[in-house]
Amino acid sequence: MARNFGRKLLISCAVLASTSLSALADDIKISFRFNDSERKEMRAALDEFEQQNPGIKVDLQTISWKDSRDQFLREAAVGQGPDVVHIAFVWTQEMAEAEAVTPVEELTKYGAFSNGFNDYIATDLTMYDGKAYGVPWSADTWAMVYRTDVLHSAGIMDKPETWDELKEASRTIKEKTGNTGFAFPAALQVWFPVNYYLWSNGASFITQDGKGGYKVGVSKEQLAGAMDYFKGYVDEGLAPRSILSIDQPHDPALMQALLDGKQAMAMMPTNTYRQLLSAYEKNNPGKTAPFDSGVMMHGTNAPRTHLGGRTLVVNSNTKHPEASWKLLQYLASAPLFEKYYTNQFPAQKTLLSQIEYRHEELGFAEQLANNTRTWGAYAESGVGVGPLWNTVSRAFGTALSGQESSEKSAEKLIAEIERMLAK
Repeated sequence: MARNFGRKLLISCAVLASTSLSALADDIKISFRFNDSERKEMRAALDEFEQQNPGIKVDLQTISWKDSRDQFLREAAVGQGPDVVHIAFVWTQEMAEAEAVTPVEELTKYGAFSNGFNDYIATDLTMYDGKAYGVPWSADTWAMVYRTDVLHSAGIMDKPETWDELKEASRTIKEKTGNTGFAFPAALQVWFPVNYYLWSNGASFITQDGKGGYKVGVSKEQLAGAMDYFKGYVDEGLAPRSILSIDQPHDPALMQALLDGKQAMAMMPTNTYRQLLSAYEKNNPGKTAPFDSGVMMHGTNAPRTHLGGRTLVVNSNTKHPEASWKLLQYLASAPLFEKYYTNQFPAQKTLLSQIEYRHEELGFAEQLANNTRTWGAYAESGVGVGPLWNTVSRAFGTALSGQESSEKSAEKLIAEIERMLAK
């Protein structure tokens, strides 16, 4: 009897010990999907978060920007997907409408914002049906970048200020040095230079119609003219034909040409420029980087780029909303931008006011402060920036590659945008 009792006691202790070890090992596991290139740095940041929050483990998932929107919407529709998701400013309303993300007011019960939600910029882009569904994470825009020594070698001492001057400078650089003047990502992200070109010339893909609705804001002639402008860089050999397949401004082909002094000018977002400066300084220790920045080109109107950025959202299907919110708050904190996400500007007024820009970055500072606009009617019309972006990029790809005339591509694109508005 005593022997049986002792045996049962040993078994019970073993079970308790096993249960205890299991409980210790049973951490809360959440996932964070990240779209930018700073994957090593973000993993280090998440390691710090795990140290500060014992019992929470974070799986870092990475995906390209071109796939991230559609992938998450598909996953969320069937109750899956990462817990915390890194998205573009302008995707939030679409994801809220799809019930893919959690309202912020349901999450703040787990912890308040340190400086209040109003300290964030572009909060209007997070709103849907009177509620906020995301937290703006970083703010950025695109601006011009110049390799000054390449410009000077071609006898160009002043930066071009208009689109026509940009192309003429490219011709001069090719003629006098054999280098590329201006090159750009001409595949998916041709969307950005095309919009900047149109906005600076008084046109827009979608605009308000003055009657409470929306209409196409660019004529067939204006659109074909924009296609011909960018196509000219390829047709004249001012930029390599390979740009037709380049999706991202940080593509190695573009970055390396700038680093090697084989290209003089580009347009890119803030984080890409900071990567460029860092890469040059790493490869050329002790040398001053021969780069400068400036505002975007003028057209008939002033230069304009988009007020862009990234937003953090919590999946509506998460099983761990409190842990997910804790991670989101950590990601939006000042130390993250100071130590890990250093290529980005925080989307918080308090933190933005504390930024010290390098001399080489002053063009970005001026562009961001004085020459940006929101996507406005693109999102407000119900068409959505994502679908419009994909449609425009395909149409421009067809024209720039010569598969179809600019006039025909422009005509088809306008008809497609009208169809999208009529839905």
